[in-house]
Amino acid sequence: MLEYTIDGNIVFLPSFVLAEQLEQDGQLLEGKALGTAREEDMQLVQHFGDNRWLHSKKEELAAARKKGQTVGKRKLKKVMAGVEPKFLGLIYDLREEKIDEKQFKKQVTAMMKIAWRESFLAGLRAGGAKGTGAGKGGVGELSEVDLKWLKSASKHEMRFLNKFIKQLIEGTTKMPLVKRVGMYMDALTSFYESARVIALPRYTIIHWTGPHDDRTCAGCAYMDENTPFTKMTLPTTPRAGMTPCLTNCRHRLMVRRGNLQEVAEVEKDQKYTRAGHIRNLRKIKREAHG
Repeated sequence: MLEYTIDGNIVFLPSFVLAEQLEQDGQLLEGKALGTAREEDMQLVQHFGDNRWLHSKKEELAAARKKGQTVGKRKLKKVMAGVEPKFLGLIYDLREEKIDEKQFKKQVTAMMKIAWRESFLAGLRAGGAKGTGAGKGGVGELSEVDLKWLKSASKHEMRFLNKFIKQLIEGTTKMPLVKRVGMYMDALTSFYESARVIALPRYTIIHWTGPHDDRTCAGCAYMDENTPFTKMTLPTTPRAGMTPCLTNCRHRLMVRRGNLQEVAEVEKDQKYTRAGHIRNLRKIKREAHG
């Protein structure tokens, strides 16, 4: 946990606080603010929300998040727009024997690993992490927590990607290729949304919102029944694959600024912990897909 002394008070600051703000006060203890949300952001003490110094910076931080969201969304669209035609082009090259199976697998894997990382970086910017851009060092260095999440999520996605690559090589794909590749583009938004939540400040409230009709899956209905969430209780994001609708999810996260008291009340009213929600969603998904 990062500890700072400001106006004689001990304050535990989240890492989304901009580096130059601390440098101006001569209080920066690390070489630089890394920009992404870390463990200390999950362990903020009560007086964080009451501190006059931080309160005076809230509007500044809100402006940074607003700008970051614009940059992050733009970057995500750019990543998706670049990857989809390239993916389809590589499939065409494989079928036309312009590249062999080994080259195809190597190029697709490298392309998607970069896309997952850049989507993650775009999400961090959208959550308010400091930076001048996204996807090219724009959010500074990734913390061990960030890298651990990204590595785990990428490993999970690789299992599905390898199955698809195998089907393409063996010629056993059944779904139209444009639709199948489109699902991988939809999955990029789950990296983006997860990173956005990671980078959000502790005092935000997160709502799972979307259409409520006969197409709504049981998992999304469950999320809707248990909304709102906080960073500590949100179990998944739309199109992450934890709900039965998988990457076809039509829901989205609506994020609003609250305060620590409201966050505490939301967490107190939750029937389950994050782990409990995850267990329930896995059960719902198993029942839906057999």
